Amino acid sequence: MRRSLPPGPAAVLETLRFDGSESSLERLDEHGWNEALGYCDRNQLTLAWAGRLDGRRCPQAIRERLARNAAANCVRFEKQIALYQELAARFEQQGMEHLVLKGFAHWPWFTADARLRTQYDLDLYCPRQWLPGARDAVLAMGYEPLGRMDGLPTDHLPSMIRKTGWHWRGDFFDTEIPTAIDLHFRFWDYETERFGPQRLEAFWERREYRRLEGQRFPSLCSADSLGYACLHALRHLLRGDARPASIYEIAWFLDRHHDADFWAQWRALHDDELRRIEAICFRLAAHWFGCRLPEPALEETARLPAAVGKWFTRWGHSPLEAPFHPNKDELWLHLSLLHSTKDRHAIFRRRLIPMKAPGPVDAVHVPDSEMTRRLRLRRTWRYALHAARRFAHHARLLLPSMGCAFLWWMEERELPAPFWRFLAAGLLYNLGLFIFFLLYNLHLLRIGFQEDFIGAVSGAMTAGTMAGSLTAGWLASRIGLRRCLMWGVGATSVVSALRVVVTGKALLLATASLAGAFVSFWAVCLSPVVARLTTERSRPFAFSLVFSLGIALGAVAGVVGGRLPSIAHSMENALYAACALAPIALVPLARLELGARLESKARAYSWNPFLARFLAALTLWGLATGAFNPFFNVFFTKSLDFSVERMGLIFSSSQLAQVAAVLLAPLVFRRIGLVAGIALTQAATGLALAGLGSAAPAVAGWFYALYVSFQYMSEPGAYSLLMSRVKEEQRNGASALNFVFLSGSQAIAAAIAGAVITRVGYVPVLFTSAAMALLAALAFRCLLQEPSRP
Repeated sequence: MRRSLPPGPAAVLETLRFDGSESSLERLDEHGWNEALGYCDRNQLTLAWAGRLDGRRCPQAIRERLARNAAANCVRFEKQIALYQELAARFEQQGMEHLVLKGFAHWPWFTADARLRTQYDLDLYCPRQWLPGARDAVLAMGYEPLGRMDGLPTDHLPSMIRKTGWHWRGDFFDTEIPTAIDLHFRFWDYETERFGPQRLEAFWERREYRRLEGQRFPSLCSADSLGYACLHALRHLLRGDARPASIYEIAWFLDRHHDADFWAQWRALHDDELRRIEAICFRLAAHWFGCRLPEPALEETARLPAAVGKWFTRWGHSPLEAPFHPNKDELWLHLSLLHSTKDRHAIFRRRLIPMKAPGPVDAVHVPDSEMTRRLRLRRTWRYALHAARRFAHHARLLLPSMGCAFLWWMEERELPAPFWRFLAAGLLYNLGLFIFFLLYNLHLLRIGFQEDFIGAVSGAMTAGTMAGSLTAGWLASRIGLRRCLMWGVGATSVVSALRVVVTGKALLLATASLAGAFVSFWAVCLSPVVARLTTERSRPFAFSLVFSLGIALGAVAGVVGGRLPSIAHSMENALYAACALAPIALVPLARLELGARLESKARAYSWNPFLARFLAALTLWGLATGAFNPFFNVFFTKSLDFSVERMGLIFSSSQLAQVAAVLLAPLVFRRIGLVAGIALTQAATGLALAGLGSAAPAVAGWFYALYVSFQYMSEPGAYSLLMSRVKEEQRNGASALNFVFLSGSQAIAAAIAGAVITRVGYVPVLFTSAAMALLAALAFRCLLQEPSRP
């Protein structure tokens, strides 16, 4: 997403691009030019920008100001070289080695003139054995640490400064600004970032000596200088402190260095993890500043993980926009580079709710002997104000960041737009069906029918599902899945409305059978559609999402369905309203793209030993669940004397429990295996049914919630097992046979259970169903053992 930048900063970034993009400098007014200068000053881009303004129309006052800045920076450069000479001499006297990082050591690779590179501190790397001595040498020069010396924050000791009494006067090129000294002891903070190259000692081993204006100094070799520049730039980016100047210097390097020998050496010296970090910065440099990428650099960016590419597409400009539109979008790049869930949680917590107090912000160069009461009060006030602003910043971004976290999480699931259209259609379609099925049996009771006929209606519907499943499997292979789905949705809505109109037994049974047939179209097509619209990696999550959202929708339907009759003034009107919801699903279905391969006319049905064993175990499971599921609402309202509203709340609560169970299911399956996980959840379903049969009314709702939670917890596993053990061209037929056998066993169970309930009540049916569920669990465990892996 792109957010607009103020005219001044936008013009600066356009001017700094290497691809010749048209600059909007000509459209700047006086305020815009001053705004541009302020942005450059804060981001250490002033002198780089001045170099790119040659030949462009620019107000005389701006040119004069930039010339003064360049002259002042040359004075500062001379002072910094003199400071380094003094410090290097002390190190040499004590036999301590070091190398210069960044600063003037970036010449000539990252800047054309070291005097025209803005530098506020001197960064030196010292191996750990010489670090205490180097620190003492700096202290002996009159420097003091800004923070405590222990704890070793980030990759260097606390910055060390001379307390000269200097005060900030609003000039970023003030020649009296004291230069800080940072003593680095490592090149990358793996413990904080939770990823990256862990062995960078070779940087030190490959160091070389160079000369600048007669000064000899040790530095990184050219390839390692590029590597460290990228490490430094990425570290600041991931910590929410992106530095455009650092990325610009990398872009400057890439645009000018296309020597094949250099890039061959670079590839040989740097391992995969380091090259991945460099590639991120290469792509960022091209993204922000339009530089040319050498072929090896381009190849490395092409190897970046897909999640990183998606971050660039969605949030690639967010770090540049953060000063004007606060965000933490770099967090999603950081998380996409981590592999451990524990590491992701740690980074997520640290970035959303930072616990580290901000550093000092005022009078840091004033000696204690010169601190007056006025200065102490001002320092305290400015620090409190800065801390309050930081707190407000993080608090303000908490909710937007949580929303972006959801978007990033969804992006990581690799689910394409057609999948979301299908999911939206499913939610619309199932909302109407949920409400209709919740109320329809109560409608039959109100017009004078009893459980035996309700069982016959349920049996007729499941018998229709059997026939419809076979038809749907054949039809999907002939006209395509999308058309099959649309026919099913439209016909289901029409037939469901007819079921409310008719009252004769024969017509009720006939329309129930037709409704079951058309409802099966969606059920049969669901698995092949999800399999087609997802990758092997994203498929388990996609099935879990479909089932969990469908169940959560049932909770909404329970609340709405429980109240809808009173709102609509009759049960019949409520049922008609439910029928009217389903056809809305035709809108997203009409735009659903499934691809030619899925629409092809493949063989509808096939048979194999696995499918035979699967369907045998599934039949036992259908007998267990089909005996009670059609009667749960009647059980609560008639046998336990619950009101319709209370029954609806129990149904909704159980649906919420199912959502948690279905989301937990992948964890269970990964831990103990797919087949073992299915068997475990089926056995738990049987035990919950037995508990429901012996429970008092006060706790019956709890046992029902357990029953449906474990029952539907097994479904993602069963669907995944079936789709993973059959070939793609056999999925339509396998899905159809799945519902034929499931519907057939449920039809038999419902018909028998309805007759038994009418004569002896619910308890024998519940205990028999519990025993069948345990038997089904045993069958799945014994018949469908997963093949051993070598």
